[in-house]
Amino acid sequence: MSKIAQPLHFARADALVAFGVGYAVMAVVGGFAFAWGAVADRIGGLNAVRLGAGAYAVGIAGRIFTDVGPSVAFSALAGAGASMALVGIRPWIRSRLSDSEIPRVVGARNLGNQIGVFAGTLGAAGIFAFAPHGDSGTRGALLIAPLLVVAGVVWLTSAAPTRALPPAVVEADAPPSRQQYQVLSAKLAVIGVLSGFYVSLVTPYLPVILVRSGLPEAGVAVLVAAMSAAQIGVTAVLTHRGTRERPFGLFLVAEATTGVLTLAVGLAIGFSVVVVAVLLVLRAGFVAVAITAEETVQYAVIPANAVGLVFGISQTAFLIGDALGGAAGGTLWAVIGPTGLVTIAGLATLLNAVLLPTLLRPRTLVASVAH
Repeated sequence: MSKIAQPLHFARADALVAFGVGYAVMAVVGGFAFAWGAVADRIGGLNAVRLGAGAYAVGIAGRIFTDVGPSVAFSALAGAGASMALVGIRPWIRSRLSDSEIPRVVGARNLGNQIGVFAGTLGAAGIFAFAPHGDSGTRGALLIAPLLVVAGVVWLTSAAPTRALPPAVVEADAPPSRQQYQVLSAKLAVIGVLSGFYVSLVTPYLPVILVRSGLPEAGVAVLVAAMSAAQIGVTAVLTHRGTRERPFGLFLVAEATTGVLTLAVGLAIGFSVVVVAVLLVLRAGFVAVAITAEETVQYAVIPANAVGLVFGISQTAFLIGDALGGAAGGTLWAVIGPTGLVTIAGLATLLNAVLLPTLLRPRTLVASVAH
């Protein structure tokens, strides 16, 4: 809801420069996820979620102010809060659930995110449609969005399990050494940079690629909705079945298939818009599988007493890769065109499919890797 409302609100105020500056500030501050993860480990995951979500809600509400100064200040607050909440949820989940429960909870959380994006988009459209004039619509969405965040935190706090830490997640062995932390963090950072890089080569340019393939703008919106529906459906199945038994194999198959489908999209550009559309919907489903399997693997290899920090490092690395891919994407488009751009993204995806199991599959740090 807020992602749709913000650019429209600033555009109506003729303040897109302030919007761009604020957006960049939010991304940079959010990129310090490793620091926010360390804070979450220190104060507790659920406390980090409460603090981060509260800061994020205030930051989003403050985006109704379109001057550069307030935009920068509230964007920084929103970036720090969002990053802390997203990283803080990981140590909270890890501290409250057994290894067998984590995969289904990961699937359920991803499913909730996808449904939330879908519902938030429709909600923003409804607010805009019934608003008496444009400014009130975007302002209303920017004030309703933080209320939804606060409501979510209140519900999460009331629903938080009160049982003691399950024995399955208590580490009986000696704590990992500093060198082991560094090695694992480095491996996750490499994977995160590569993942962020190939994602930002496809996602930002997808609407343009579809239009260039012959799909009208209205058709682009329908196709994006179909891709979202495919992800929701696949994630719902994963939530029911879980990914605990063979997360490495599941990730390898899903990520490799995603890479192959991405390469096929590159070949189909300019050939058949129908083929492109079908391939993208299939790709969205396999992306959902890969995301859930990857997070399950991460929970298995990251030590319970450093979940926030190590997840934060992984998230920071992903954002760095995202920035690198976004910066390189425009140049690659100009030099080798959309087919070349998508082909590079597909090859990077195939590399990641092999790289993650290769780097993370050996037993490290925690006994739960075996699961």
